[in-house]
Amino acid sequence: MKRPRIIIVLGSTAPGGRLATLASVAEAAAVEAGAEVTRCDLSQRSIPVMCTEDAEQPTLPAVAELRREAAEADGFILLTPEYHGNMSGALKNWFDFLYLELAGKFAGLIATTGGGGGDMSISSVKNSFNWCHGFTLPFHAVGKPDDFDGDTLVSEKVRDRVQRIGHDVVRYAPVIRASFDAAKAAGPECTSGVAGTHAGDP
Repeated sequence: MKRPRIIIVLGSTAPGGRLATLASVAEAAAVEAGAEVTRCDLSQRSIPVMCTEDAEQPTLPAVAELRREAAEADGFILLTPEYHGNMSGALKNWFDFLYLELAGKFAGLIATTGGGGGDMSISSVKNSFNWCHGFTLPFHAVGKPDDFDGDTLVSEKVRDRVQRIGHDVVRYAPVIRASFDAAKAAGPECTSGVAGTHAGDP
């Protein structure tokens, strides 16, 4: 049986830190659940700020690789720090280069926050993924300063939530993708639902 392909996106330009700690917990859980996991660490990618007027951007190797990865993935675990009640600019820029690659896919969401509840950043990520016709897990995890000792996660409650997200993304992503692809292949009729609006898309 083919293993689900899951991409973990670290939505920060700062390497390491608490976000990377949570990503490692999620990755271990996804691997345990049977997934083939790839990391997309935006602090290590040379991705320009998206500009629709720049015709050369789609041909850049970093952009082409980002789109190829997303197109081949069955699901995603998206992580972002919360900045001013929103997702990071790095993660929003990742979204700006994608659309069809996320349609019919499934994602679990994780955030870190310096003091807030994290709900605003989670909501903004959900909105962006949903606007790309993707589906999100109705359950998320947020790591707050008190949940860490330095960059070490000490909260078992947060660890438990992140692990559940890892397992659920692997569980549901291939099912949702297969259902969406089947409906898309059925044609543009309204009986195909939202997937029918993508009939004929690559």
